[in-house]
Amino acid sequence: MFFCILYKIGYIISNALPLSGAYWLAERFSDIHFCVSRKDREAVVQNLNIALKKNAKECRVIAKKVFRNFGLYMVDFFRMTRMDKDTVRKRVEIVGLENMDGVLKSNKGAIALTCHIGNWEMGGVVMGILGYDIAAVVLTHMHKSINDFFIGQREKKGFKVISMSSVMKGCISILLRKGILALASDRDFTNNGIKMDFLGVPTSIPKGPATLSLKTNSPIVPTFFLRQDRYKYKFIFDRPIEVQNTPGLKDDEIVREGMKRFIPVMEKYIREYPDQWLVFRRFWETPADAVVV
Repeated sequence: MFFCILYKIGYIISNALPLSGAYWLAERFSDIHFCVSRKDREAVVQNLNIALKKNAKECRVIAKKVFRNFGLYMVDFFRMTRMDKDTVRKRVEIVGLENMDGVLKSNKGAIALTCHIGNWEMGGVVMGILGYDIAAVVLTHMHKSINDFFIGQREKKGFKVISMSSVMKGCISILLRKGILALASDRDFTNNGIKMDFLGVPTSIPKGPATLSLKTNSPIVPTFFLRQDRYKYKFIFDRPIEVQNTPGLKDDEIVREGMKRFIPVMEKYIREYPDQWLVFRRFWETPADAVVV
């Protein structure tokens, strides 16, 4: 109930104030969060220390920016229903959209692979506003009222939600109808990933994107929605990655080879935009039962 009330207050304030005022207030609350939440602060600093190989002092400076960027992210999430094509034109620079369009024009579905960086939620909403058939897998919140609010914010602009209760059916359905499936693939929430080297550390990485790509013949398009300055974003569509049957290799070997091709892309953007990698738990507490292929 407390978090439900908190989200409602955040929604009301974010929409009542002008964007500049909402951002300013969000940064002040983020600074307080950074100061009082030792657990979150230390987790972010540790993640950055391992990923960037920088000392604790440098990582603490970046970590404070992470907290602020999360505050701005929440304001944008609360205001997403106000997005329209004119807002997209003014605030979003789109780069490489031809990579996504090329896949769709070849009569294939596409997997928009991203990670918890920038504002992945707004990226899906922008695609919906632009008329693309897009759906994403999301975790179900334990409180129904909050879960319904989150789903509503996404779907009002055409960004469809696939719940974990029907994840495989939903993922295959969107790809077979030649739409876009958005997946954040830097965190393994299923305890069924594959241990791969990620940012220099053995890490359980979700195998779903590569597996679905192989099974449905849907190329992977690395996609990142990144804040460029206080009010503007850059929406990047990287070169497609094909995961195809290879003579002499088993499916799990093909999946692993596909993952080896998209993991460096995620690493590149996390290292380039570390202050937008919004992970507030110790990243390298990986599931003990992750599959090793």
